[in-house]
Amino acid sequence: MTNERRIQPDNHDEWPFLSLRDYLAYLEKNDRLLHIDKPVDANLEIGGISRKLLESSSDKACMFWNTTSSFEGWHVESPFQVSVEGLHRHMKMFEEIFNVPQKDIYKNWFEKLLKPIPPTVVKDAPCKDVVLTGDDVDLQKIPIERCGSKQGGPFISMGNCFTKHPDMDVTNLGIYRLHAKSKDHTGILIVPHQSVAAIYAKYDVLGKAMPMAVAIGTDPLLPICGASPFPVNLSEIDGWGAITGCPLEMVPCETIDMLVPAQAEYILEGEVLQGTREMEGPFGEYTGFYSGVRDLPVFKVKCITHRKDPIYNTVTIGKPPSEGNSLTEMGFGLELARVCRNSLPEVTGVRSMMAHGLCTVIQISKERRYKGIAQRAGNLVWANKSHVKNVFVIDDDIDIWSNEDILWAFATRFQANKDLAIIPNVSGVRLDPSEPHGGEEGISCKMIMDCTEPFPPMHAPYMRGVARPSAETMEAVEKNWDEYFKDQLSTKDKK
Repeated sequence: MTNERRIQPDNHDEWPFLSLRDYLAYLEKNDRLLHIDKPVDANLEIGGISRKLLESSSDKACMFWNTTSSFEGWHVESPFQVSVEGLHRHMKMFEEIFNVPQKDIYKNWFEKLLKPIPPTVVKDAPCKDVVLTGDDVDLQKIPIERCGSKQGGPFISMGNCFTKHPDMDVTNLGIYRLHAKSKDHTGILIVPHQSVAAIYAKYDVLGKAMPMAVAIGTDPLLPICGASPFPVNLSEIDGWGAITGCPLEMVPCETIDMLVPAQAEYILEGEVLQGTREMEGPFGEYTGFYSGVRDLPVFKVKCITHRKDPIYNTVTIGKPPSEGNSLTEMGFGLELARVCRNSLPEVTGVRSMMAHGLCTVIQISKERRYKGIAQRAGNLVWANKSHVKNVFVIDDDIDIWSNEDILWAFATRFQANKDLAIIPNVSGVRLDPSEPHGGEEGISCKMIMDCTEPFPPMHAPYMRGVARPSAETMEAVEKNWDEYFKDQLSTKDKK
């Protein structure tokens, strides 16, 4: 590998990252962008490479400079198709995207979203370098990935989908999987608890197709915002502006009334049809299992615009660890924590620990807690997101980002006969494979595990405190750390 830079930024190679190429240039500058020049197949091979990197806990993204596709009907013109994956697979990447250390991610989110910044509209944009309409529209020239051996075909897994409420000037952004079926149409999964389902239903009442634009290859923050359950009165796009401190540059679509990110790599414009459905799936879900085949709506693509030499951004979804889970769980937890704090200020964090809410951790202030707060916190989270299932409630002396810390609290502060609440026959999510076989789809049983420290009177170990060096000792050790070891430790070991 040479030291020659292969990625040039659009704006700069530092935060805030305003485009995909800005962030890729930053990663490359810091020796965290892998390059594969060997021909790689978007049909399973990219998914296998991504899985191997995920299981190694790599903090590097990977670019495929020679992407092909052996999937029937696809005619990807290698070596002119470039793909990238792995932009959200490691906590270090989220620290870079938010420009704060891990411990401050919640505080940063809470404070900045108090001041939303709306987008700005520009006339010219890189995403308009090439405009394709009519017979020139061809999804089968794009290296859309099929990452699971039982998956029903190629799926666009990192599509930032823009829709608009027909009766109000509000744009919704979400990430919905798109099953590529032909050169100009895909299936789309629309789930009842998502905002897009309500928008689609409004168009159905009007007897109209729902306009939708899909941006692929955006800056790394935008899909996190798209995965965040923002309320209707706060646009994900304005939230992006709040976090970065600047307005998102957007440009009008060619064929529909929609604004899209100006610096995206690809834009797909079209409509989600009413009254037309096709079989969709199977798909490797965030639960780690394949979904079945279902009758779902169709997205008809009318126009494709893209940059010169576009970069296709994909993610691998399936059994954790998966980049898709990491991305959606981050946005889900941050925004759910912010919403819950409005009703319960004692909440200091919410983290989707596994499978997009099926295992969730709620962190509460130890100083402000009271008896019964764990049950109240769990009920509040369920009221906001019905697909949350198993809930741990922890004190804020437990690191919400540490699985080891959470399991320690579970092992030492939880007693099932008094700290476990089970709630049967409540709304869940139909993708949960553990729902009772033969029961009503989407009905679940949930539980709250109160892993907070008991109130007095308590056993002597709690009174004696946690066995670890004092804060003063650790502060002194931190101060002298480099002097202890000189150059013996790697950068990773020094943290």
